[in-house]
Amino acid sequence: MRKLLITLTAVTLLGGGFAAPIAADSFVLQGDQDTGLLGVSPFAMNVSGTTDRVFYSGGPTGGGWSMSLCSPAGSCTGTALPFGFGTDYTQVTLNDGSMRAYFVQPGAGGSKSIATASVTYDATGTPQLGATTDLGISSAPEERAWGVPDSVVLSDGRVRLYWVGGSQDAGASKPTVVSKKKMLCLGKKLGKKRVAALSNGAKPNAKDKKALKKCKVPSSILSASRGSADEVILSTTSTDASGTTFVQDPGYRFTGGYVDSDIIQVSEGNWIALVSTGPGAPPQRLYAATSTDGLTWNVETKPLTSSRVNSLDPTAVQTGANTWRVYYSISPVVSLTASPAAEPSNDYRIVVGNLTRK
Repeated sequence: MRKLLITLTAVTLLGGGFAAPIAADSFVLQGDQDTGLLGVSPFAMNVSGTTDRVFYSGGPTGGGWSMSLCSPAGSCTGTALPFGFGTDYTQVTLNDGSMRAYFVQPGAGGSKSIATASVTYDATGTPQLGATTDLGISSAPEERAWGVPDSVVLSDGRVRLYWVGGSQDAGASKPTVVSKKKMLCLGKKLGKKRVAALSNGAKPNAKDKKALKKCKVPSSILSASRGSADEVILSTTSTDASGTTFVQDPGYRFTGGYVDSDIIQVSEGNWIALVSTGPGAPPQRLYAATSTDGLTWNVETKPLTSSRVNSLDPTAVQTGANTWRVYYSISPVVSLTASPAAEPSNDYRIVVGNLTRK
């Protein structure tokens, strides 16, 4: 059982973006209608105006994956799919009209890796995967919160793949940590309660800003405290429009413990991401982020979800110019001093809400 440590961490990056919060709170997520689905890592895609296809893993410890057809109101009917398809499923439609899936599969010694395969659907709407190719992206043995890939097709037809990794992942630069002396300075000027409030998303007032400047603590650390905060989100981009061979993008996309990204390219230069805070600092909460290139991101200061439950693994279906239907997993908060790893692994359920960008 890990205790929650209230700390603030600078997340300035080399060769990539950084998860710096922005002043405007322009996203609202309303509703958490229970779909009746139990599990984690949902991936949703719209198949008609009134039906979404939702893939999900049968719990955080595995158990295969399932597919359900869901109405916008959250009424779902499910179909169990073969265990061999892996977990953490995500899918894109390439420029030539073919579809490609990316997912996590088990490796040797408790490790995991990300693989890809072509995907087709038969007359009954059941997916069929082609030959599987390992992409060479793998975890350390028994590494928690690793994987959860998400894929998006770029304007030039290439595929960019995002996934959660640890801070020691190869090819990614390390975040800079604010010194203990600076944090003591900030605590002395504002008090521990106010520092904790800022780390959990409170908007800084004039006094806060003055103290941050005086103690030489970067404002980009706000909302970046996530317990151990060692999870990062990385990305890799395919070398061509086939989406089968990739070269890792330098740096991090997100630091500070953000995980479970769902990336949306609304238009050229207009990107949105939904992310969750990490499992090391419950309750996990969802945040929105924006970007102009899908590489450098700004995270909103205000969380989208409450502290009553752990919220994770968001996936969005666009419903309008500035609206999305969002499926995500929730679980009860057993203790604020315990990681969700200590909570019942079969008590995750999938809910659906509506996201609006003001």
